Amino acid sequence: MSQRPRRALQQQASSSKQMNVRKVTLALLSGLAGAQNACGTAGVNCGEAEALQTGIAQQWSGFGTPVKLGTWSRPQRCPPETDFGRLEDLLPQKHFRGPLSGPASYFKRVPPHYLGHHANFSKCERSVYIDVGAREFDSKEGMLSTFAVYPQLLGFDEFYAFEAASGFYKLPPQPDLVRRLQRQGMSAARAASFARRHFFLQAFIGARSNPSTTPPTLGFSDLLKTMLGLQPADAVVVKMDVEGYEYDIVRTLLADGTHALIDEILLEVHYGHPAMMRRFNWCRMPKPGWQFWCSYSLQNATAMYRALRDAGVYAHHWP
Repeated sequence: MSQRPRRALQQQASSSKQMNVRKVTLALLSGLAGAQNACGTAGVNCGEAEALQTGIAQQWSGFGTPVKLGTWSRPQRCPPETDFGRLEDLLPQKHFRGPLSGPASYFKRVPPHYLGHHANFSKCERSVYIDVGAREFDSKEGMLSTFAVYPQLLGFDEFYAFEAASGFYKLPPQPDLVRRLQRQGMSAARAASFARRHFFLQAFIGARSNPSTTPPTLGFSDLLKTMLGLQPADAVVVKMDVEGYEYDIVRTLLADGTHALIDEILLEVHYGHPAMMRRFNWCRMPKPGWQFWCSYSLQNATAMYRALRDAGVYAHHWP
């Protein structure tokens, strides 16, 4: 066997062992996380987590100045060819959403600007996709549907999904899973190994880890840097829908420098959206703990996307 194939096999074995270690770490955490339903449902009380977010929202003071850390063991950013000139314009005048169907829809307007259309993820040491607020694997907003609008993710090596509500997220049986992934364009070999490269944890994702909340909160910075052991040399794409926690999470990522671990984020934003308040009764629900994000404004939401982009994160809205 030549040196090159042997080295490739050794790297593959090493990568597999490291991923198993990360899965064990997250599996241990899942024992802490327990069955996490949405706040106020199925007898679950988020307690301090919601109270903390309410206070943060009511006293919001902006995103601050990003911190640059120089302590990474693999600091060379990958992919290197990120071109911020190719990002789509933000649409605050349309509350970022715009129509979801038709020629001017989000799915016609934004996906052509995803980073994978001009950057080569295969050059990176690891390629990692993280779905926060994953809901269901095969729902219209789930991981499988994301592959349909972002097919470059099909070539990634590691997939992590996090969902707070219980009883929703699970992979289909292996034969069905392989068929669905191949239908999206994944190769037969990669589809067959997908379940081994995929991990799901039922957990709240917040800005800081806090085991004293009910249920415990997993800090996103801790997840990226410590639990997954990511480096700037890794390709990392995140999809996030966390019902208002995004402001505190983003501010913390910028403040502790871990934003450098994210190449691209598809981020759904929540705030006191006038049209949604009229149409869907947003911010008028009977349980105040559910609506802390109504304290955020359109200006706060716009500032969040701009802060991420200014810090070097390829940030898009997610509908």
